[in-house]
Amino acid sequence: MAKQKAKPKKKKVASAAPASRGFGAKAPSPIEESLIKEARKTLRATAESSSHEPWLTLAGSCAEVEEYAEARMVLEAGIAQCGAAAGSETLIGALGQMRRVGPSQEVEEAGEALAWPGKGDESPYDPSEHRFLAFSSPAWPSDSPRGSFYPTGESAVRLSETAILDPSECAWVVAQAEQAWKGAAIGDFADEENIGSDKIWDKPFPDRLWLREVPGLLPWFEHRLRTRLFPMLQLLYPEAIPRVDCLRCHDAFVSRYDASGMASLEVHQDTTDFTFTISLNPLSEYEGGGTVMPDLRAAGADASAPYATVVVKPDVGCVTSFPGRLRHGGNAISSGFRYIIPLFIYLDVNKATGKPRGWLLESVGIRPGHMTGLDAMA
Repeated sequence: MAKQKAKPKKKKVASAAPASRGFGAKAPSPIEESLIKEARKTLRATAESSSHEPWLTLAGSCAEVEEYAEARMVLEAGIAQCGAAAGSETLIGALGQMRRVGPSQEVEEAGEALAWPGKGDESPYDPSEHRFLAFSSPAWPSDSPRGSFYPTGESAVRLSETAILDPSECAWVVAQAEQAWKGAAIGDFADEENIGSDKIWDKPFPDRLWLREVPGLLPWFEHRLRTRLFPMLQLLYPEAIPRVDCLRCHDAFVSRYDASGMASLEVHQDTTDFTFTISLNPLSEYEGGGTVMPDLRAAGADASAPYATVVVKPDVGCVTSFPGRLRHGGNAISSGFRYIIPLFIYLDVNKATGKPRGWLLESVGIRPGHMTGLDAMA
């Protein structure tokens, strides 16, 4: 009689008994209790199969109460647990909405051969070398899906008067983008056939080219996030950004305003903690432009001073930064081209509990995995 094949062993999730609370320990909040209960349910479900659904549900519950760091760690753990299972692609896709997606292998290999400007420059950001203008806004609008750390809008908007990035690097980025635009049908152009094609907005938008589509742009961008832009942002808003390593940037792109095409962008709100723009070409190359923001006044102004619409116009290499829920738009240019990189910044922190990253998984005996992704600073 032929031997029966051994049944495959069930996957097990490495676990340990949750640590008991000592005498006098603070009892978990209702939010913590609810998430811990769901995490235990996830642990039981995934011990029997490699289904991705419990991980996705748990991550969604974390995000719903603004435990964003936990949502990310849950997805990382789910990907590690599911392995090559088909469902892991769903988790990877969900995680891709919380971090930038990397370039294709072809673009990555082409970028490795490039000697992009600033490569190897590890000099730290020095705030004493830069000057900023500050503007304040009134009370925060309430119709944004993301919260804000700010009780008021004092000094919410910052405009650098000195270049944060070397103009030669900015010129290189523009040249790389223009070469890609001319050489292939990539990007998201502002013509009627492409409106809404990337599902960001079902409306016109200035020409876009994702950094991950162009050799060299993503490595350059990563380098400058780490050495210049993230340190700058944390120092500008220390009361809102506790550590530089909790900053995360979603997909970034080169945006091109064309006086004869899409010359402006309507006033809107971003679903981000912070948004900022990098100006890539000199003010002398276009007329008009800048970021238009309703209801601003100079920081430190008398309380009776009125708020008014302000257009901030950073020169090449300079930046404008502000909390994303402030209303803003692209001011129309009347001649030339304006190139910028808009950055959409999120804080990878647990807003509901204030607990350190990984607390939920540890509470049910799952060791959090190491963060992956191009924007993992730690």
